[in-house]
Amino acid sequence: MKELKREVRMMTGTEFQPRMREAAEGGESRIIEGYAIVFERESVLLADWWDNYHEIIHAGAITQEEVDNMDITMDMFHNREKLLARSKMGQGSMKLTVDEVGLRYEFEAPNTADGDAAIELVKRGDLVGSSFIFWCDEQSDVKYTKDENDLLLRHVNHIGKIYSLTIAANPAYSETTVTAREVESHGIVLKTAEAIKKADEELREQVARRVAEIREMSSRKRK
Repeated sequence: MKELKREVRMMTGTEFQPRMREAAEGGESRIIEGYAIVFERESVLLADWWDNYHEIIHAGAITQEEVDNMDITMDMFHNREKLLARSKMGQGSMKLTVDEVGLRYEFEAPNTADGDAAIELVKRGDLVGSSFIFWCDEQSDVKYTKDENDLLLRHVNHIGKIYSLTIAANPAYSETTVTAREVESHGIVLKTAEAIKKADEELREQVARRVAEIREMSSRKRK
């Protein structure tokens, strides 16, 4: 069986920051909630060896029915040993909801050392983002365009599978598995290795010339 290529995305910002649900009067909440995916939001610049690009996960890329047929875990820092909750075929200790914003999670932190640590870190605001591991079919689930600055934009129209969610302290490396050949199969022309090398050499020459100019100016001032 062919192994599916997994990708990792780390999202930060107000929408993605996990938070504690307010407790009923006289009680103490252990419910952590937030969004792992937000639709129609352009990502930060993602990098691969062949090019840089932004990514948008479009509304409808994942449905409630699809989520309810997946086995998805929630942990801390993408450490599977720090398991906090799980949604298995729509049942379990984590509630996942697809709405107009994106994929929302909600779970009660377990009475474990990791559960207590998650609560403390969320309360203090130390966990600033959410991350997810997913797979999509490069040929049928995505398309590519370029903006007015010739920057590549990857449109994710469908997510085939979500493996796990994470609440995290620092933006992690967004691991991609997209190859240049897969992008070019959509009719997008990428920079060749020679073009990238030439651009890098031109940039180095520009920096060297500028450094030489600054040194010459400094030398004249000293005289």
